[in-house]
Amino acid sequence: MNQERREQIEAALRQYRETVLQHNLFLLRTLVEKVEAEPTPANCTEPAAQSLRMQAIQELIEVPESIEVPRDVLNEGVISSLILSASLEGVDNDPVDLSLRREYFAGIKAGIIERGVEVAEFPPSDLEYLCTLVSGITGPGLPFHRETSQFDFITPLRSGKMKAMIQAVGVPVRSDAEGGHNQLTGLWEDWEIAIVFKIGGGPRGWGGSFALYCRSEKKEWKWRYGVHDEEWYSDVYDNVEEFLGFYVHFNEQTEEDLEDDISSLEGLA
Repeated sequence: MNQERREQIEAALRQYRETVLQHNLFLLRTLVEKVEAEPTPANCTEPAAQSLRMQAIQELIEVPESIEVPRDVLNEGVISSLILSASLEGVDNDPVDLSLRREYFAGIKAGIIERGVEVAEFPPSDLEYLCTLVSGITGPGLPFHRETSQFDFITPLRSGKMKAMIQAVGVPVRSDAEGGHNQLTGLWEDWEIAIVFKIGGGPRGWGGSFALYCRSEKKEWKWRYGVHDEEWYSDVYDNVEEFLGFYVHFNEQTEEDLEDDISSLEGLA
């Protein structure tokens, strides 16, 4: 991979992080405003109500326990710490562990070989380089939304939890095949797919982000990227830059989503 291509991937990641951050900061401000506007429950003192307001915020994003009133969540120093601790840029902020990532790719490669599939390149060079820049890409949204609704693009690696990720290699069973099906049956059927591996998980096992070694009538064999959530599936993207451009708004948390997630003070009292 040449330097120009590396710079393109870096630029796409920067754009993704900035876009996700700005939307998440909007959501954080909205959260504070809506919690502040919650009426004080009957027979509840104002200090007790403030404690309930902070509890409502803590349910959706973990903030320092020293904060006693919602408005202080928006202090510059608090926001700076939350960008890292709450992954407000949509990336995992643990240091990149290159040896663990190499172990992961080696495990995936073994799975591809075991299935008798030949690929022209492995790991995919764009994905491999992206994994040197961040340890994981976890999507837009505040933490509670991501945990309950979002699929990672790249799930952060954890020692001791690699086995399931390394085993997530497969060949789609097409819907016109005689008998049998698997998670990818009915998905991306305009593409001839030789092999896939799952790179991002989420709250439901029947879904995730995938690297697909595929071709179509007009496009050659190469690694491409897509995501599906049960029966729904995205387009197939030619490279990580294009996928990031899509993923920046994938399952994006809206103001209405946020309102639905906020507990009432009456319910917490």
